Amino acid sequence: MSYTIDFDDTALIVTVTYTGTSELDERLNAVSDVCAAYSQLNPLRLLINVIHLDMQLSVAEQKSFGLHLASNEDLKNTKVAVLHATGNNPNIIVDSTAYIKGYQLAQFDNKREAEEWLLQF
Repeated sequence: MSYTIDFDDTALIVTVTYTGTSELDERLNAVSDVCAAYSQLNPLRLLINVIHLDMQLSVAEQKSFGLHLASNEDLKNTKVAVLHATGNNPNIIVDSTAYIKGYQLAQFDNKREAEEWLLQF
């Protein structure tokens, strides 16, 4: 898997775009990179693009990653919009696990709507 991290300095939105297959250590590295560079933003507005993500994590790994997101102190002021293809969110177990544990996220299949939601905070 590869990921890119981009920052829109006008809207103050950090976009993480995943492509290819996903390994747990790579997902954790992406979180670490975002936290190191942007955790000072309050709120930290994240747009997570999983349209081209090929999820290969086991269900247990996906739940573990979701718990990591929800319990990470650097992400406590984070608002997350997950962008996925219509009817296909490869990140659904991660998202659901994190959301249940208090992670503030919403799911979208339209980038403009995701950005508009993030800008409400």
